[in-house]
Amino acid sequence: MPSKGQVVVNSATGERVVFQTLGRESAGELLRVDLFLAPGGAPRARHVHPFQEERFEILEGTIRFRLGSDTRVATAGDVVVVPPGTPHLPRNVGDAEAHVIAEIRPALNLETFLENAFALLSARGPRITLPMILELAELLSHYPREVQATPAPLRWMTAMAAPIGRSLGYRPRFPIEA
Repeated sequence: MPSKGQVVVNSATGERVVFQTLGRESAGELLRVDLFLAPGGAPRARHVHPFQEERFEILEGTIRFRLGSDTRVATAGDVVVVPPGTPHLPRNVGDAEAHVIAEIRPALNLETFLENAFALLSARGPRITLPMILELAELLSHYPREVQATPAPLRWMTAMAAPIGRSLGYRPRFPIEA
């Protein structure tokens, strides 16, 4: 379970998150994090938060957002709001590390998902392998309200891969290094 001030790193994607306000501190209303993206850094793939609004305030850097079928470039001082259910992907398109404050409402269990997903992806590296896909599918299957793969065919493949991963012993909690 993440703690306030905890830093989680996804070395495979160039993402670093510092937890500032956790869901349990806000009666489940808010997860606030400092998100740092290395040049070229972005989540592994477009994704959707079915029940959560995500608000990004750009403090430093240049972020290109793919929002549904649109693209928007945001720089320091800009705010980008992603409504629930909107496929999106933020990517640092600048030459320096970008710093963003991300607020997710409601928090649900996204903080625990992020902690485990970052540990998994960092441990497995940037190369996509079948074991990684099965592990990630099993992890995603436990957080359907927080995050889903997109487009729909990828979501369906994830749903089919999760039981295979589970049968091979993969679990939704990944060992977190202290």
